[in-house]
Amino acid sequence: MTNDDRQLIFNQIDNAIALFNPSHYLILFNQKFTQLWGLPMEWLGQEPHFKEVWARVVEQGYWSTTQSDELELALPTETSQQVSFRLEQADGIHLTVKITVTADGGHLFTFHDITAKAEASLMQMSLNAEIKRLRFLQGLTERMQSAEEMREIGQFALTYLVQTTGAAFGDVKVITGEGKDARAGVLMNNVSTQFIATYGTVVVENMEAILNQGIPYGQGLLWQVVETGKPLFVKDYKNHPQSLPAFRHGGIGELGLFPISSSTGKIIGVLTLECRCEQKLQEALQQDMLLAACRTLGVAIERAQSQEHLRQVNEHLERASQLKSEFLASMSHELRTPLNSILGFSDLLERQTGGSLTPRQISHVKAIASSGKHLLSLINDILDLSKIEAGKVDLELTPVSIPALCNHCLKMIQPRADKKRLCLSLELDYRLQEAFLDERRVRQILINLLSNAVKFTPETGIVKLSGRLAYGSELKKEWRPDCSPVNCSTPYLCLEVRDSGIGIPKDKFHFLFQPFQQIDASLKRRHEGTGLGLALTKRLAELHGGTVSVESRENEGSVFRVWLPITEMRSTLAANTRAINPETSRESFLRQKRLVGNAKRILVVEDQLLNQALISEILEMEGYLVEVISDGQTMLNIIQDRSVKPLSLPHLILMDIQLPDVDGFELIRQLKATSGWQNIPTIALTAMAMAGDRDRCLQAGADDYLSKPLDLEKAIATVRSLIDKL
Repeated sequence: MTNDDRQLIFNQIDNAIALFNPSHYLILFNQKFTQLWGLPMEWLGQEPHFKEVWARVVEQGYWSTTQSDELELALPTETSQQVSFRLEQADGIHLTVKITVTADGGHLFTFHDITAKAEASLMQMSLNAEIKRLRFLQGLTERMQSAEEMREIGQFALTYLVQTTGAAFGDVKVITGEGKDARAGVLMNNVSTQFIATYGTVVVENMEAILNQGIPYGQGLLWQVVETGKPLFVKDYKNHPQSLPAFRHGGIGELGLFPISSSTGKIIGVLTLECRCEQKLQEALQQDMLLAACRTLGVAIERAQSQEHLRQVNEHLERASQLKSEFLASMSHELRTPLNSILGFSDLLERQTGGSLTPRQISHVKAIASSGKHLLSLINDILDLSKIEAGKVDLELTPVSIPALCNHCLKMIQPRADKKRLCLSLELDYRLQEAFLDERRVRQILINLLSNAVKFTPETGIVKLSGRLAYGSELKKEWRPDCSPVNCSTPYLCLEVRDSGIGIPKDKFHFLFQPFQQIDASLKRRHEGTGLGLALTKRLAELHGGTVSVESRENEGSVFRVWLPITEMRSTLAANTRAINPETSRESFLRQKRLVGNAKRILVVEDQLLNQALISEILEMEGYLVEVISDGQTMLNIIQDRSVKPLSLPHLILMDIQLPDVDGFELIRQLKATSGWQNIPTIALTAMAMAGDRDRCLQAGADDYLSKPLDLEKAIATVRSLIDKL
């Protein structure tokens, strides 16, 4: 084969190829060879020595002198022998170099560009390293998730780290104190069984003794890590000038100290690991994993410290609460004992069983009895408030007659009102006859509010007690001392005490319901009291799941309201509302006869059980008669039934739009197209609240539109307005 034939073949090969004769002169090359390093073809055609060729490549900056020398040393000498190795150029190109000895003793060089493959390999290595790091952290996190105490966290973390890094021993130290008073106390240490077997238990015990004592500020290398916040690596710990004497042991290999930081960046601990494995602690991947582990460990330690602090605070608070309760119980006994004598003997003196008293003496005795009773009521208020705050009060809920309770409270307060010639009145909602309450506690609430009203209302003024049904939507508009969430549809028993008294400035509202706080606490105040009544009222209302509110104007009067949820009205209704069978619903509708009295009848077409219960409850409380149909097909059958009598038709229809079988739009169209039904007002109910939904309902024939969740006041007003037009 001639050189021209070889040249033609070489140029068709994608790799760079060069052929040197036995004397190492270039005799043949391809275009790829010239392009790879930008070597002039004319110069290469002059058959330079291979040392000159590689020197030119080095001169142009592609290779180092060392790489050129290695290439020369790698030349094979035996016939047909082949040498292969990888070479990375300064420009980032990766080459596979193959050198083969030819039959005449020359050398054939082949340079294969594997840059893309090398980059993919590096990417894979990087990905594998990241996976390894994530698995490491996942394993560490999983082991610490179930741990709550700091020692338990340290044990889990250290055991995992020692095993993963192949360390002979390690420890986690937690920093306590500030400045020069700081001390590094060991949280947990872990020594491998191999280290113990090699160097004995005495060496290990001496090391552990130092750790258990704690390391004062300035002693040892760890304080350098605390101050700089950077890891420290020591290869010869035994001979290091700052090493601890107990740890100067020839068996200790490379030592790594890693900072453990809190969420604020403060160093709260140090992780120490001794390692003698091939993968050194300061290697980038290993160091990155350990620093990430320290961050995770720092979060866990900080969480455990917070929980421990919270536990200690709770213990102190519980102890303080217990001491307060014990003190109050003791004081109650100590005060009630002499009070019992004072009240008992004053009662005997009033009876005049031991002889007659002068009118002046009787007046004195009555003053003693009155003061004693007042003192007893103050003691009872303090004890009640203390018990509620300590969570030692349980409500005794029973069915309570609202009218009877309110009348009884007014009778109790009547004598005080008569002394000031105040006008007492009562107004009750007829719908509220009975509710599940703790009667004694609610009576206490009303007496407190009525007593305050009488106390702060001038002579010939007015005090009015009211009770009515109200909803959360109204409570939301009130001024309350708390910011608890309110459900707009929750029904409440609203007990209200209104007076024409001195009123309260709005900027003083926040003092009203705080214990021992009074609006006028000066030495010249005109009204007696401890400031416990309203605080106790608020706590008792909250025990019922309710709250209190106030509105007042200075020199005009005040209104105090107590809101007690009466959700049993809804739950009872929901529990008693059974799933309606379409056939029985249709039959009951057809069996409807002439209405009793003037009550208006409303037909509710709704498939959701709780919505049926809520709407029915609201309408029935407003005095309407309610009939429920639970699906669209049943309603359509009723509309098309010729046997339905005009007298059995409803006065108004509430029509849900999303119904099974037949939707509300179609039913409204059928209503407006059917004789007898077409003049019945229809309100569309829908959870759709998108733009245009109201227009769609009205175009179908609805007289009005309500979106869910229902605004109860708006719903009642809409129903009432359409009923009133009939």
